[in-house]
Amino acid sequence: MIITIDGPAGTGKSTVAQGVAKRLGFTYFDTGAMYRSLSWLIIKEGIDPLDERKVEEIIPQFKYEIRSTETGGRRYFVQDVDITDEIRTQAISGVASLIGTYAKVRAEMVEIQRKFGQSIDAVFEGRDMGTVVFPNADLKIFLTAEPRVRAERRFRELLHKFPDISLSLEEILKEIEERDKADSTRTISPLKQASDAMLIDTSQLSAHQVIEKIVKLKPKRRFPKMKLSYKIVYTLARLFFKCCFRLRIYGLEHFSSGSAIIAANHSSFYDPPVLSISCPEEVHFLARGSLFDAPLFGRFIRMLNSHPVSRGASDIQTFKTMLEILSDGKKLILFPEGKRSYDGNLLPLERGLGFLVQKAHCRIIPAYIQGTFDAWPRGRKFPKLFGKITVAFGSPIEWEESVNKKASQERITLRTELAIQNLKAWVEAGALGNPP
Repeated sequence: MIITIDGPAGTGKSTVAQGVAKRLGFTYFDTGAMYRSLSWLIIKEGIDPLDERKVEEIIPQFKYEIRSTETGGRRYFVQDVDITDEIRTQAISGVASLIGTYAKVRAEMVEIQRKFGQSIDAVFEGRDMGTVVFPNADLKIFLTAEPRVRAERRFRELLHKFPDISLSLEEILKEIEERDKADSTRTISPLKQASDAMLIDTSQLSAHQVIEKIVKLKPKRRFPKMKLSYKIVYTLARLFFKCCFRLRIYGLEHFSSGSAIIAANHSSFYDPPVLSISCPEEVHFLARGSLFDAPLFGRFIRMLNSHPVSRGASDIQTFKTMLEILSDGKKLILFPEGKRSYDGNLLPLERGLGFLVQKAHCRIIPAYIQGTFDAWPRGRKFPKLFGKITVAFGSPIEWEESVNKKASQERITLRTELAIQNLKAWVEAGALGNPP
């Protein structure tokens, strides 16, 4: 699901977009940071921003990366340099506004934004998100505010970050008015409200009030229709686990259309079917070929989109199967610990997860399953028929492109491991509020 928030400078777009994304469990994408980051590179390389040809020539060197922090924040990198704080200066803002009028620059930036939005739930903030980049967005918002109110906000922001700033309020007001005129009259992607966008004047509203308005406007999520055979088994299995094991499911708001790896802990034969019927849409998973030898159980898991893997299959064959599933835009259940736990405790994740994510360029939805080990532990021939099972899905983890592929693979594997540990702690603490 895509939500776009457009509007002129100083309307609170960044604060509101981040707040909406956090409330809904979406990814926040600051499109302005992309232009600012390119502006930083232009200044660093000593290029005149007025020289459109020179600006276009440097685009291939623009190695842009967004990294998430442990606290949920975002840091921006260009050529592996953290420029998060530097790109918020007034000088960078002026250059960003200028290069945003160059056709090739905008085309490159739009391509990155659209690619990012293909398989995630995200809030995109900018000036032409709802008109040019995502004309078919699920919800479009256009924020506005009186120029002086926006200038006062910008002045307070700059004073907080740069106490020794020499700019006056009147100078900032003049810059905002000039930038409004330039943005709204430029030939390429001018600033304007989309015909189907909701207009919100933030002059007399707090950020919290604006966020609340937008959250209430969010359309209901629609998941792909399940095929009949899958739906029948899915419904019957869900009924069984809800009645016999009081199945509780948390974090379904973290699902969105497109490919994803659902990475979970593994301690029981119950885990694949329980995780499958806990998802709100069709998913796929790999299973040992011998499990299909049992007539009833084999048919059951096959109808739940299980793909058999023979004992003699090579890692390359298995990897190709997984990559084909993800390349088709489907979701794949994976147990990255590599084997079932002997005691129900979490095991370290294997390195192959990061490599698969890098090749598929998909997101990870971490998941934690509690109760299946007690119901059917390793070594027990037959399962119990009653108990309590809980499944919690966490916030999606996005692949972060980097020059150092190995470091990116290790980082996403570590983030997934920590996410599953956090979900375990959240469930054990009582499952209060939204899962992390």
